[in-house]
Amino acid sequence: MFIGIDDTDSKDRYCTTYIGTLLMEELGKKYLLDTPKLIRMNPMVKYKTRGNGGISLRIIEKDKLKDKDIEYIKKIVIKYVEEYSDFENENTNPGIVFLRDEDYKKNRDILRKYYKKVLYDIVDVEYAKKTIKNINGEYIGYKKELGIIGALGSIASNGPYTYELLTYRKRENWGKERIIDNKSVVEMDKKTFPLTFNNVDGDKQVIAPRTKCPVLYGIRGLEKDVLLKAMKMVVCGEEIDRYTIFKTNQGTDAHLRPLNIGDIYPNTGVIVYGWVVEEPKDIIGGTVIFKLKDSTGEIDCIAYEPTKEFRNIVRKLKEGDAIGVYGTVREEPLGINIEKMKVLKLNKKYIKNKVCSCGGTLKSKGVKSGYKCNKCGKRVGYNDIKLIEVKRDLLEGFYEVPVSARRHLSKPLILF
Repeated sequence: MFIGIDDTDSKDRYCTTYIGTLLMEELGKKYLLDTPKLIRMNPMVKYKTRGNGGISLRIIEKDKLKDKDIEYIKKIVIKYVEEYSDFENENTNPGIVFLRDEDYKKNRDILRKYYKKVLYDIVDVEYAKKTIKNINGEYIGYKKELGIIGALGSIASNGPYTYELLTYRKRENWGKERIIDNKSVVEMDKKTFPLTFNNVDGDKQVIAPRTKCPVLYGIRGLEKDVLLKAMKMVVCGEEIDRYTIFKTNQGTDAHLRPLNIGDIYPNTGVIVYGWVVEEPKDIIGGTVIFKLKDSTGEIDCIAYEPTKEFRNIVRKLKEGDAIGVYGTVREEPLGINIEKMKVLKLNKKYIKNKVCSCGGTLKSKGVKSGYKCNKCGKRVGYNDIKLIEVKRDLLEGFYEVPVSARRHLSKPLILF
């Protein structure tokens, strides 16, 4: 049996993964459970509370669950959702979805389609409810019921997956300042990278959230055993209350897909290849913008101030460079917010060699008269002057924004 939950938290209170952890403990007393999932969906959804992530649990059924088991499971899930949801916040709209194993197996094609939909598009509650009805599932929605969308999205997800180990604080510490020893995280990263990733940005740890939620810190990685070892290396100023390892689509680029520029629409994730047709320029707020073209159209590509030094790479692009841009599409004005950039081929640039063989300088006398040396008087035709290739201060290859500016879903280059 599958249980999906989403939209229980706010920026001030609680965390949906915490409910998942409590349910793993409570339901685990009577049933065998699979690794829980933490699934991020379209990051461009405007009504998200924080990271637009839903969680799901699966009770492994050796034998078909009896009616009394199903009623017990539902009762426990509802109890925890109602106890640990921030109903006072107007933007918190919890949702629960239940789906039996046999219905999951019968409807995998519908679920795959739904998962792609919540990754790429803005889905409404009625679409989610209709899908749940079509697959014989059940749902419980609170307030605006938006959590139903992500609850089903988490159940519907498929690979690729990574993992995240989340540690939680004792209740008396919720809302207090987190004290994480920076040096220990940097050392942990050195010893476990690349099997763990996105732990540090330069020499600063980025594993601890800044909200008042129950999470102390989270470590992302590729192997459960490595995550457990990494947790033991982190030194913090309080005792860990409990922890859970979630299977997740974080660090997979699941939200991106190849599209032609002419097919791009707002609030989705794209991978686009083309040529630079308008060189980068700086605009207000530290933003750098340039125009990209393919055979179907043109679009602006934007690197914002939080991407820091990445903008210096963008500034080195020249007209005619062939590149790929990975990112999400803003609505107004239409443009791609860059997450990664692949420089495929640099356009060669040349300057005229105005040094005469005698060491003098060739001065232009116009198109008809060409160039004349100011020292020996030698003349060179306007189109006969030698050209020198300008060495570009940019290499072909992949570039990414710093860890602090990455989305949960963005795939680090180390994983390519």
